[in-house]
Amino acid sequence: MEKIRKYHYQISAQHIDFQKKVSLSSLFHLILKTAGVDADNNGFGLLKLQSENYTWVLSRFVMDMERFPKEDEKIAIETWIQDVETMFTTRNFRITNGNNELIGYASSSWAVIDMKTRQGVLLDTLPSLNQFIVPETTPIGTPTRIPNIKGEVANRFEVKYSHIDINRHASSSFYIQWIADCFSLDFYQTHTPKRLEINFLKEITFGDTGEVYREEKAGGDYYFQIVTREKGIACRARMTTW
Repeated sequence: MEKIRKYHYQISAQHIDFQKKVSLSSLFHLILKTAGVDADNNGFGLLKLQSENYTWVLSRFVMDMERFPKEDEKIAIETWIQDVETMFTTRNFRITNGNNELIGYASSSWAVIDMKTRQGVLLDTLPSLNQFIVPETTPIGTPTRIPNIKGEVANRFEVKYSHIDINRHASSSFYIQWIADCFSLDFYQTHTPKRLEINFLKEITFGDTGEVYREEKAGGDYYFQIVTREKGIACRARMTTW
């Protein structure tokens, strides 16, 4: 039984930004795609859970990149379950290029919720999870709690049809887009994201409107807070650049 699996991708035109490098949201999407496919292969994927009226939700996420791959570059993402606790499980990722050279890590914290009540359930609902534990950490650690900020409004959004995923809420990739869009093209020409950490606090659903607050705590160290008019603070994030 394989506990650590490697999945291969090629960066294509749909994944890149104006500099022909994979965008933050596209890389995040590939990492989450890897998590989904691996969960399917292990027998506790999204569709399996939904057939029992449960679903996976992402609670916290962090990734730290040495560089962002470019168009046509091949990458591989390895993934494994580090631990399973009462309500949350940690899934890690190792990202390499086509020459098997390390270019980044990611770590994520997941919960299972009841689709009717939208409340978390105990992970002993999925006893098979424990069969796949590999107690291997990564150098970047696991996602941590991000503090409240004040900041100034740097972006605004309204949730529409194209934002909604199979769980009937805004896909987590759009949270990354709303954060990334807090900066200009000039900013990205002189700054490269290094580490992105995000805490998902509340579901954002169709019709919700909100604002993204940004505060620079130190040079190249930015904190964000996504606040909706309907639900209040829905997400906090932190991004460092170089």
